[in-house]
Amino acid sequence: MARLGWRLTALATVTIVAGLALHFGVSGWSSTSVAAGIDATGRSSLVLFSMAFVASSVQRLWPSSLSQWMLQNRRWIGLSFASSHAIHLALILAMSLDFPDPFLSEQPAGKWLVGGVAYLLIALMALTSTNAAQRWMGMKHWKRLHVIGSYWIWAEFALTYVSHVKKGPAYFYAPFLVFTLVLLLIRWVGHIKPKSPLSLVSG
Repeated sequence: MARLGWRLTALATVTIVAGLALHFGVSGWSSTSVAAGIDATGRSSLVLFSMAFVASSVQRLWPSSLSQWMLQNRRWIGLSFASSHAIHLALILAMSLDFPDPFLSEQPAGKWLVGGVAYLLIALMALTSTNAAQRWMGMKHWKRLHVIGSYWIWAEFALTYVSHVKKGPAYFYAPFLVFTLVLLLIRWVGHIKPKSPLSLVSG
């Protein structure tokens, strides 16, 4: 499987926009249809984020042509996630402006804070997803930003689906919460460094 680069990000963005255009073309522009669009782009963001979040771990645990492709294209998968979540944010803003009641009153202040920080980190990670940015920042600082950012974004997804499960329907949202939790497990297991043969013998 080849490295697609920016074509992958463009394809993901066009696909999401086309899907939303079809959705609003059929359903019209209402609080219900915008809420459905917010949910849909949240799920597309989760899928794209998950691929970037566990790409290296999946390659270590279950190496295959698909895992190698994910690793090779991780940067552009991450940028596709940033694009999807930017569209998600645009729909949230549209809902806040066009259908503020009861949408705004139902959002706790903590959710805006966690989400705001997440979007700031997404923007910083997207802007620094270049070789030039890596050289300018230094690999140590670049990696710190992207590790902290990825775990913060993961936490936002986890908290979001915990909230959705509480509001219901639980049977629909619970699988997304389980999926999000499994991502963290895969990431951690995949990053456990195996002991060297010497340490295995002596330990």
